[in-house]
Amino acid sequence: MARFSFRKGSVEEEGLPEEEGTEVSAREESGGESGGVRRILIILGIGVILVGGWYLAQPLFFAPPAPPQVPVRPVTPAPPAKAPAPAVPIKEAAPAPAAPAKSPTKEEANQVPAAPPAKVGAPAAPSKEAAPGKAAVAPPAPAGKAAPPAKAEAKPVEKPTPTRYSLQIGAMVMEENATALKRKLDASGFPAVIRKGKAYVTKQIVTVGEPSGKRDAEDLSRRLNVDGFPSQLLAVGGKYTPQIGAFFNLDEAIDLARELQKKDYPPKITSKPTTTVVYQVRCGKFDSRAAAVRRGEELKGKGFSFLVVRE
Repeated sequence: MARFSFRKGSVEEEGLPEEEGTEVSAREESGGESGGVRRILIILGIGVILVGGWYLAQPLFFAPPAPPQVPVRPVTPAPPAKAPAPAVPIKEAAPAPAAPAKSPTKEEANQVPAAPPAKVGAPAAPSKEAAPGKAAVAPPAPAGKAAPPAKAEAKPVEKPTPTRYSLQIGAMVMEENATALKRKLDASGFPAVIRKGKAYVTKQIVTVGEPSGKRDAEDLSRRLNVDGFPSQLLAVGGKYTPQIGAFFNLDEAIDLARELQKKDYPPKITSKPTTTVVYQVRCGKFDSRAAAVRRGEELKGKGFSFLVVRE
């Protein structure tokens, strides 16, 4: 069997020349370096080709298609509405009055009127006055301006009604008194009428004693009733007092107060303004105040007082 030795043998033992071994190792080293450079260049070239192909394929195959462009139509503005021109009334020109013809004298008849020299190229001036029988046409009104509003027809002026007067003989609060006065006037030959109206008059209230409590006022009212003066309680600022009567005539209130004094009751007259219904007795209707006064003088002669009032 052959023996293997792992020891480094010298050149002499192996029997190989030293120069040949050195040449072979140099070749192997140069061949290995050139092969590595080639591999690197090949890899770099392949990488450049792949990257360039990727960039070229992006816009060709992977980019989305562009949306189609919609054509924009120009907007044409609507023409402004023109207001219709108002109709202008056409007025006919009044014919000019003809001048009276004058008879020519002998010298004017013998003279021949010289014609004025005509101007070359000058147009004939239009006459200011319109010829009789032809209508004058007014120029059209400019568009956009409204015609002036037509004037309203003048209403006929109403004539004021004439003022009439009447004679007022009396104004009574009681209708019976007004009726009695009307009968007297009718019997005297002066027909009268009664009109119902309102008047601002003063009312005379007759009371007894000073205001006091309700119980004291009731006791006083019972004593007045026994003596023939019927009364009712009148509230005055939270207190009470007996009221004997209320009159529109001051004389009647004074008469009642005198009767109370005779019975040893202290009376008191209080005036109170109020609006009440009155019955007016009137006589006649006259167109003037003077005519009403003349009739009133006749009534005064019969014993009636009067007052001229407007109807």
